[in-house]
Amino acid sequence: MNLKYYILFENYEQGLALHDKLDDAGVRNRIAPAPAAARGQLCCGMSLLVGPEEIERAKQVIQNENAVFHSIVPVENPLQPRRDRYC
Repeated sequence: MNLKYYILFENYEQGLALHDKLDDAGVRNRIAPAPAAARGQLCCGMSLLVGPEEIERAKQVIQNENAVFHSIVPVENPLQPRRDRYC
């Protein structure tokens, strides 16, 4: 299973603040659109995408920095490795 973790926020300012903190700590993360199925009632469409090898370090940074976030949602990666090959 190819899990990715999406850290969701109530607004983009929270997301950008955590993105900076994760970068400063050397935790690989990427700003990504929040999956609609995981977002629920949140209006913020921004999330931080973190791989399974980094999620525990990301949680530690969140705890140490008292970072504000809504939730962390694991999602199986829907992208197919051969998605751009047609023959």
